[in-house]
Amino acid sequence: MKLEVENGEYNYPKGKTLFQRVNFYIDKGEILTILGPNGVGKTTLLKCTTSLLKWTMGNTFIDGWSIDELGQKTIWKSIGYVPQGNGSVFSYTVLDMVLMGRAPRLGLFSLPSRKDIEFARHSLEMVGISHLENKACSEISGGELQLVLIARALTSQPQILILDEPESHLDFKNQLIILDILMKVAKQEGISCIINTHYPDHALHISDKTLMLGKNKEAIFGKSEKIITEENLKEYFDVDVRIIPFDYGGKKLKTIVPVAI
Repeated sequence: MKLEVENGEYNYPKGKTLFQRVNFYIDKGEILTILGPNGVGKTTLLKCTTSLLKWTMGNTFIDGWSIDELGQKTIWKSIGYVPQGNGSVFSYTVLDMVLMGRAPRLGLFSLPSRKDIEFARHSLEMVGISHLENKACSEISGGELQLVLIARALTSQPQILILDEPESHLDFKNQLIILDILMKVAKQEGISCIINTHYPDHALHISDKTLMLGKNKEAIFGKSEKIITEENLKEYFDVDVRIIPFDYGGKKLKTIVPVAI
C-alpha cells in the first residue's frame, strides 16, 4: 500500500497558516519519520493525513484513491493510529484494551470472536508483552502501556501504522524497544510506519525517508541520509550538531551530537 500527501496545508480557524506545500509518500514496508521543533504542527499533520482533521488545501491518497472518497471504516482498516500517550487509562485488562483495535473489523453490534482474540494475542506477542495479558492497564508502566497501544493498533491488521511520538517520556531501554518493534513491523510484516519524533538520532537510525518541518520554512522530504544533515538540523532546529559515524557489531551507524545553540 502507498500513502501520499500532495500539497498539504493547514490553517488555524483565524487564518494563520501552520504549514503549507507539504509533499511526501511512503511505500510498503518503509519507515517515514517527521522531524521538526515544537509548534510546527507535527501532530496536526498526522491528524490531517488520517482525515481526523480536514486539510485546508491538499489531500491524502491511499493507493491513488483520495481519502475523502473512502469511508471511515475503510480508512481505519488500512491505517492503525497510535496517539501521544497521556498516562490516563481506564482499568481495562491489557487483552481487553488490545481487543478494542478490532473495532474497524467488527459489525455494529458484534462481539469479539475467538479469531479476534487470536489476533489480539498475536499482536501482544509481536510487541513482546504476552505476559501482561491479564494485567490492568492502570497497573503497568508507561513503557508497557505504550507497547499496549501499539499492539492495539496492530490488532486491526493495518497496512500503515502511524504513531505520534511513540518513544517520548520513556527511558533509554524502552525507547530502543519501541524502535526495534517498529523496524520489525516494517521489515518483517511489510507494514509501513509513519512516526513523529523529537529525536533526530532515532530518525537517522530507523527511517528510510524523512519529512522535516520548520517554523516559516518550506518542508523538505527525501531519503533520511539526505535530509538529516548537519546543515539542515542547524537551519530547522537552530542547533549546531555533528553527525559522527561509528562501527558497532559490524554495522556502520551514526550518532548526532548537539554542540551549541
